[in-house]
Amino acid sequence: MIRLICLSIFFVVNFSTFGQTRNVFNRLSTADGLNSNKINCIWQDKKGFFWIGTENGIQRFDGKKFVTFRSDGLDNSMPPIGVDQILDAGNGRFWLRQGRNIGLYDPLSFKYFPVSVLSDNKSTTNWDPTLFKDSKGNVFLYNIGSNLMCFDKTSNAFSDKKLPIKIPEKWLVNYLYEDVEDNKYYICSNKGIAVYNANTQELNFDNLNHDKKSNPGLSGFKFVYNFYIDSKKTWWIFYWDTQPRNEAYVVSHINPETGVLIDNVSAKLVDNDRHEQFDWIFETNDDQLWIGGVNTLLNKDEINHTFIQNNKSFKAEFDINCRVIKQMFEDRENNLWFCTDNGLYVIGNDQKSVFNYVFENGYNDDLLINSILETNDLESWISVWGKEIQVFDEHFKKQDVNLYKGLKDDYLKMSWSLCQHSSSGLIWAGCQNGNIVVFEPKAKKAIHVLNPPGIQMASVRQIIEDKKGDLWFGAQNGKLFKWNKGDKIINQNFKVVNDFNAAIFCLYIDSLDRIWIGTRKRGVFVLDSTGTKELFHFFDEEDNGSKQFSNNVYDIEQYNDSIFFVSNGLLNILDINSQKVKQLSQYDGLPGTNVSKLIKDKEDILWFTCNNGLGSFNYKKNIFASYTNKNGFAYAEKPAYAKFKMQNGEIWFGGENSLYGFVPEELSPKSTPFNVTLTDFKLLNKFIPLDSLMAYKKVYLKPDQNTFTIYFSSLSYSQQDRLLYYYKMDGINNDWIRADQEHAAKYTVLPPGDYTFNVKCVNLQGEESSSITSLSLIVLPQFYQTWWFIAMALVVICAITYFIYRQHINKILAVELIRNKVARDLHDDIGSTLSTINILSSMAKSKMNTDPVKTSSYISRITDNSQQMMEAMDDIVWSIKPDNDSMQKIVARMREYASGILETKDIEINFNVSEQVLSLKLNMEARRDVFLIFKEAINNIAKYSLCTKAEMSLRYQNQKLIMKIEDNGIGFNVDLADGGNGIGNMRKRAESLNGIIEIKSKEKEGTTVILNLPVNM
Repeated sequence: MIRLICLSIFFVVNFSTFGQTRNVFNRLSTADGLNSNKINCIWQDKKGFFWIGTENGIQRFDGKKFVTFRSDGLDNSMPPIGVDQILDAGNGRFWLRQGRNIGLYDPLSFKYFPVSVLSDNKSTTNWDPTLFKDSKGNVFLYNIGSNLMCFDKTSNAFSDKKLPIKIPEKWLVNYLYEDVEDNKYYICSNKGIAVYNANTQELNFDNLNHDKKSNPGLSGFKFVYNFYIDSKKTWWIFYWDTQPRNEAYVVSHINPETGVLIDNVSAKLVDNDRHEQFDWIFETNDDQLWIGGVNTLLNKDEINHTFIQNNKSFKAEFDINCRVIKQMFEDRENNLWFCTDNGLYVIGNDQKSVFNYVFENGYNDDLLINSILETNDLESWISVWGKEIQVFDEHFKKQDVNLYKGLKDDYLKMSWSLCQHSSSGLIWAGCQNGNIVVFEPKAKKAIHVLNPPGIQMASVRQIIEDKKGDLWFGAQNGKLFKWNKGDKIINQNFKVVNDFNAAIFCLYIDSLDRIWIGTRKRGVFVLDSTGTKELFHFFDEEDNGSKQFSNNVYDIEQYNDSIFFVSNGLLNILDINSQKVKQLSQYDGLPGTNVSKLIKDKEDILWFTCNNGLGSFNYKKNIFASYTNKNGFAYAEKPAYAKFKMQNGEIWFGGENSLYGFVPEELSPKSTPFNVTLTDFKLLNKFIPLDSLMAYKKVYLKPDQNTFTIYFSSLSYSQQDRLLYYYKMDGINNDWIRADQEHAAKYTVLPPGDYTFNVKCVNLQGEESSSITSLSLIVLPQFYQTWWFIAMALVVICAITYFIYRQHINKILAVELIRNKVARDLHDDIGSTLSTINILSSMAKSKMNTDPVKTSSYISRITDNSQQMMEAMDDIVWSIKPDNDSMQKIVARMREYASGILETKDIEINFNVSEQVLSLKLNMEARRDVFLIFKEAINNIAKYSLCTKAEMSLRYQNQKLIMKIEDNGIGFNVDLADGGNGIGNMRKRAESLNGIIEIKSKEKEGTTVILNLPVNM
């Protein structure tokens, strides 16, 4: 047995003047949408969704928002308790372990399928099992100090009866590890470590068939609870050291070929009884090792061969702050996630390209970094206000040098700007109170201390070298002065070239050697190479706060021959040729305000600092991007006063207490962004599972479901804030619409029809996602908007139109018929009568003088015909008049006519009418024909019956109008009647009314006329 020497490692926070922030932990909590700060596990599916198990259940995270999947208490619903472990089960499903409950969950159907555990181990009070899936698809279940079990699909349960691997008899398993490459399984137990070779089906372990030559590193270990083989094929063994007075959780790093201990780490009660415990080990895709558990999170520093404690006793702002770290996970973008009892922490993959350094002075005063300079020897000189100039070597290790040896004036240590002269290599420092110090960088000492009288004791804020090698200086009082290359470095050789009467915040030499001066409250001046001739002045005369160009200019950067970027709190694009300035604000996508320092990288991307962190701008594509602590920048949101682009292309900014640098090419990914995924579909105020909708080729929406919101994401946590999303709905939008920060498209009261929703994303370089994500939608119409209803409505409308048309035609024809009938009646009755009168008049006229008797007879006949004609005219007019359509008017006329004819003959009249008859209504034709039949019958009574009594009755029975007229006259033989016009006309009129007329008469027994006429009420 190899004697293991346990080395306890204590981690002490070093509060030096300059410190590097190694890892920036970003915390997601309930404030960000988590349903609990106690996070147990995390897993990413094939689409890119994160599934997070918390003490309150399970949530899905798309990189921007959390969606909670709650238990509804129905069948196939997951238990309403916390989720301890999530494991891929294939086919879009995953395993859930919730305390003692184990089951399969289908996020597509929201169904949970419980799985039984056929073992007595579950009765153990500390039952807290672990699920493990090997490369062959076997799913194992084990608990510390319990039997190993495997899932049996046939019985849908975990059982220890049919294991696919061998384990030592009566061994209780603490941990199971699979070496996929060698096809071996390592079984960890309190009794040691056993190895099962799946190729040979051999089982080897200590004290029984153990091949010490093949596994020399396994001997002597007890109480092993974790095991790992790293990418270098070395072993990491976790065990509990039970030696008296030396109990500790120990991690031993072993060379498996020799069994020699490489290094060792143990955790004890340290830092005022703070318990530390190693629970897990994790290796990232770039072979970085992490060990975590209770009050500990270690990552191995391969360069220094040490472990770095990230869970520190004294927490900084971006340190991890928790007690227990239950799981570590690396996503498809190589971001690192940590599940803790105080939220979900993440280290962004961008952090590999970011360097953060923090200055601490032990006082409450802030340290301001005014200038950054990389020397020709790759040293970094940093002017820290009140802390002298700090010098670091090419590896950024602070050098113990005293640049101010022999200098007693403290103002000389307050430097504003640094510049290394290209030809001499000397470093010039502009300082407070008009001082200029010149350093010899190799000797690390000041060789000149200057205070030119023309500066008038004003602070020297800017130093820059032009293309000829001359140095230009900008002062706080607005003086622009110059030192010519080749002159001696003495006060008398500094000449004031110009005076702007305003503090000079920045100096810039463009490609044409023009001098740009950014001032306080006086805008931008552009001078010729001599500095004496003003070429341009960009200045807003209205100082009212609403001006388009602020006159406080902090920095200037050239983009090309004509375009310059100017920062003045916002970002301005200045076209020197047209002399036009375009100001960009947050409305244009600018990620923040207080824009100050600007640098353009070699790919023409502009980088700038603002109050929301670091920003970038692609001028060609008009795309902004934002970078914050999420991307590894610890203090980028603080004001920046210094900038520098290193010789290797790195860009550095400095500000309050901090300094950060980055590789712009690595920070701006060149890869094609992920295709956009539709994450949620909100119908009115209810979220609908999109996975189930996407299973159909088309989504059908009811007419009242035409207001909805579609959410989308690239499922990229790293690039979420550096992507632009564009969407459009075919059939509604002709052009692409840029999505807002919510990453959602809202549609209200969409008309019925077929639609296709399209969405894509674009990265900083303007490269679009490889394909456009689409969703076909059909908004069903209301029933009255369907084709069949419209067709039916058209048929009905046509029918109604035709009916109205026919009615109109029928009315016209009826009027025409009436006119013809009236004309015929006038012709037949009136015309013939008038002709008779005319003939009789002529005859009376011819006989007037010769035969008075004949003449008198003719005149009498003329009188009778005239009377008949008047009655006929009266009948025609009465029948035409609409007021006479009611039965009351008909009955009244009948009474009037019968009385007028029969009373002159001394005939007694009896007229009976039932109440129902009075409510009937006859049309003009029926009214006239009924009256003429009645009239003919009355005339026959008056002329031929010789009766003394006549009875007339009208009644309504069986939907028929029955008119009965009878007398007690002499009667006649109906069979022998000559069938004159009177009776014939009566029959014809009855037939025209679809009625029946019956005439009954016998000699000396009177006559009865009965008319049966069908009439509807």
